Amino acid sequence: MESEKYNEGGMSDGQVTVNFLEGLTSKIIDITHTVDNHANVMIGINTGIFVLVVSLLFKAEVLRITLGVVAGFSFISAFSAMMAIRLPRFFTRKHLHEESVLHAPRISKFNSADIYAKKLQEIMKNEDEVFRQYSLEAYNLSKYYYAPKRRMLAWSRYFFVFGVMFSGLFLLLEKLHWFIY
Repeated sequence: MESEKYNEGGMSDGQVTVNFLEGLTSKIIDITHTVDNHANVMIGINTGIFVLVVSLLFKAEVLRITLGVVAGFSFISAFSAMMAIRLPRFFTRKHLHEESVLHAPRISKFNSADIYAKKLQEIMKNEDEVFRQYSLEAYNLSKYYYAPKRRMLAWSRYFFVFGVMFSGLFLLLEKLHWFIY
């Protein structure tokens, strides 16, 4: 590398850049884990509601429509939360983006560790390429990993809220005897 500039902390500009980008990718992974945790909570709540309501549905003489609505929306909400944790491939559009050399599936495509090490050494010689690879990884994590998970979790929450609203509406209608069995 050509002459490096050092800051007050004794780190080169390249080291500062790598540390910054490492922190950025770690932050993206952390917030993605938070989305996974929220999705797990949604799965737990909705599965509990579904099991309770289905068991009541077979015993109930009345409120079948309300219980059916609750069961249906809780099932859909739990299913979409499960999809948020383990996204189907078509959500991530993996074939449409370039993978960085830091991405595990791309690393596994190298025939040996030595070939991968040589590729890393080649990249490390060029600060711009190091920056590009880290930036590419941060972008891919955000766009193809975090954003689709967050979107599916939002849909799970929407289904849950709609289920609460519709079941309240059907409960009101059933209590007013607007439905005839």
